[in-house]
Amino acid sequence: MKYKLIKFQKIYQGCALFLTVLLFSVQAHAKIELLDRVIAVVDSGVVMESELNKRVKEIVDRLRQTDTELPPLSVLEEQVLERLITEEIQMQIAERAGIKISDTELNKTLLGIASQNSLSLEEFRTDIEGQGASYRDFRDTVRKEMIIQRVQRGKVGGRVEISEQELENFINSEEGRTKLAEEYNVQQILISIPSKANEDQVGKAKNQALDILLRIRAGEDFSKLATTYSSGQNALEGGYLGWRKETELPSLFANEVSNLKVGQTSEPLRSGAGFHLIHLAEKRGNTVKFEDQTLARHILVQSSEIRTETQTKLLIEDIAGRLKAGEDFKQLARQFSEDPGSKMDGGELGWNKEGDYDAAFEEVLNKTAIGEISEPLKSSFGWHIIEVLDRRNEDVSSEEQKNRAYQIIYKRKFEQELQSTLVELRAEAYVDIKLES
Repeated sequence: MKYKLIKFQKIYQGCALFLTVLLFSVQAHAKIELLDRVIAVVDSGVVMESELNKRVKEIVDRLRQTDTELPPLSVLEEQVLERLITEEIQMQIAERAGIKISDTELNKTLLGIASQNSLSLEEFRTDIEGQGASYRDFRDTVRKEMIIQRVQRGKVGGRVEISEQELENFINSEEGRTKLAEEYNVQQILISIPSKANEDQVGKAKNQALDILLRIRAGEDFSKLATTYSSGQNALEGGYLGWRKETELPSLFANEVSNLKVGQTSEPLRSGAGFHLIHLAEKRGNTVKFEDQTLARHILVQSSEIRTETQTKLLIEDIAGRLKAGEDFKQLARQFSEDPGSKMDGGELGWNKEGDYDAAFEEVLNKTAIGEISEPLKSSFGWHIIEVLDRRNEDVSSEEQKNRAYQIIYKRKFEQELQSTLVELRAEAYVDIKLES
């Protein structure tokens, strides 16, 4: 909307208009004051009646949308007021602690919310405004929630303790097995033995199972071998038993399968029916995770008070030349590397996943083939030479299962501790609720 400036020919007309506008503004302001008032004093802050009314309306609208029976309005107002008081206490704690949420952090969170709704940030904004809501108010609400969450983590997080035994107990509990359950796609080869087999027959069957295992480990296809040699009911289907949870497998198989990596085959397992070879073809579930990892070693040299940047670069180039001439990487790493964590291991860094290294280091690492040595490179730590020893796609489901169990227990304990903490904060704060007379 464009505004025009109007010149008045007579000064008194302008004064009269100014006085009229001023009078209207004072009357309107007085009217607003009558519509809003302090409903509660909370330490150094206040909760306004308009805040209470707005929050109550939001909750009532949300409950009506889900056809939820509404509690008495007086009860709802009391509960909402207590929540607003608790929020005000936490916001004051945040202010004293200097807790702030930057626009970058806020936008990242808003982008995440938009993505969950399959929208871009601009589409999300348009959608909110299309419903008659204010996008600015929404941003302010999300920022406030993020600040409060940060206060809560600071106040409560340090109080939550989880022992290794608690993790193990949860993982092995019925609840844990249900929430963390993996499903396995298992194959088997059964080398059967007669019901009254003698030692010679048992030994012959075991040797056949071991011979087949050697062929599998040499690279022969399990499905083909199952079709050829297995006496199991699923032999013609390549020995596949289908997707099953651990609890749905025979106990003889279950204990073995949980210790196998995808693509591995067990040692022969003896049952009343004969000898079984169990092969884990695939697995799935919310704790199943595979991770690309690289095994590498490096030599690091750094500039210092006694070695300039130029001298450091010349040193790493000299080491690179000696490596190309055939000198041993491990020996040169022990002699020159200034990485105390890997120096004595000949520069070996162990298996690491993407994101574990400095960005410049990782960029060169990813471009270097197995068995090759990189050209000297500069990272934030200094000058390096990298040799890539191997790469693999590792099953880290066991670690992921433990992390997931930790998250479940932590969330449960956090919520319990949070309620106690909020009660303490409320009790320690000065709160004066202004009830209507």
